[in-house]
Amino acid sequence: MVGTGQGTRWLRIIPIAFLMYTVAFMDRVNISFAAQGMAHSFHVNAAAIGLTFGAFFAGYTVLQIPGGYIADRWGAKLWVTLLLIAWAAFAVCSGLAQTERQELWARFFLGVAEGGLWPAVLILISRWFPRNERATANALFQICLPVGALLSAPLSGWLVSAFSWRDMLIFEGLPPLAWALIWWLAIDDSPSAAKWLAAEERDDLERRLAEERRTLVPLALSVGWKAMIHPVVWLITVTYFLAIMGGYGLMLWMPTIVKNLGVGSTGTGLLLMIPNFVAVFVLIYAGWISDRLQNRKIVVFASAVGVLIGLLGLLWLAHAHITSIWLTILFMTIATAAGFAKQAPIWAIPTQILPAGAAGLGLAVIGLVGNLGGLTGPWLMGYLQARTHSFLIGFLALAGCVALGALLALFIPESKPIDLRSFRVAFWKAKEAAPEARTLAE
Repeated sequence: MVGTGQGTRWLRIIPIAFLMYTVAFMDRVNISFAAQGMAHSFHVNAAAIGLTFGAFFAGYTVLQIPGGYIADRWGAKLWVTLLLIAWAAFAVCSGLAQTERQELWARFFLGVAEGGLWPAVLILISRWFPRNERATANALFQICLPVGALLSAPLSGWLVSAFSWRDMLIFEGLPPLAWALIWWLAIDDSPSAAKWLAAEERDDLERRLAEERRTLVPLALSVGWKAMIHPVVWLITVTYFLAIMGGYGLMLWMPTIVKNLGVGSTGTGLLLMIPNFVAVFVLIYAGWISDRLQNRKIVVFASAVGVLIGLLGLLWLAHAHITSIWLTILFMTIATAAGFAKQAPIWAIPTQILPAGAAGLGLAVIGLVGNLGGLTGPWLMGYLQARTHSFLIGFLALAGCVALGALLALFIPESKPIDLRSFRVAFWKAKEAAPEARTLAE
């Protein structure tokens, strides 16, 4: 992966982005440990708590398109720094909320702030790592997701037990302020701007990236916007939506499910370290095997099958009224680790098939619509639990969504770049054909 003289960027870009988004993911999922406290403080049921969980993802969609465009056109350095400051402010506000409505809005705007980070970092990686390294780079960055959950589980569980759910959200919302300064001082938008990079390494990297760009000719916005409506982009989007729906539908309710088995907050946090610990290694391996095979979609498909197995195992436990803590953790581990495995390969596909100038817009659409699964999944689980007083039907619903996503993944084309210049939608075809039709009629 990292040859002699080629390791500097791996040891700088990836760790800084990794630690930044690790904290972001902690602030995304820590609210799952506040569920019971919020229900008591705000006097609401599981359906309302599920909606609060999902409010983050509704906000997360707001900056996906403009955030991806800004990062693609003007760079990620300044943009991410500003987002880090806004993210810290809204994370603290979520701990200060006094009503359910205030909490909904705080989580919504936290999602807005964090929503611009993901496409920005993916664009940054595409400018530092050539195609044959990109899924591995994505995987090393994206282990921040299970690591964030791994660290959040025991820390959040302990803070809730020792202090309160409000204090937990406030304490965990402050670190982004410090990281904004680190990001600004350490990150450069491209190798050409990096004074810390050795000249030999910079020249070699620029040459490799330039060769790659020759197959992805930069497009003007008048053409690049077509990435937002291209069928392949939407196929990836729907696949990602279903995967996110299943993943977060389970993840944000896992602490509640474990607590219902008679485990306290601290014990729940420690037990939930297991699924996320395993997920770290599965995500890395999935990125490596994706680069080795150069077949991203089969890894995405295998990931969905793993999630399906985990959900069906939990469904069986609920149906048979089996209250085994260790079997529950086992199936949660299978579902969680498999769910994270999709991250590196599915995000590597758009940057290898979309032309420069359109990649940011394509990634933004996938993130915008796909992450609405993070709103839908937790809300659906909460709604079904409130109606049936059981998670059984919720597991069944999520399993159906994941199964459909697995099927769609097999149809994603990834072998050649998309030619957006020749892509026409039906409306434009009709418009372009009209003058010729009029001539023939005359």
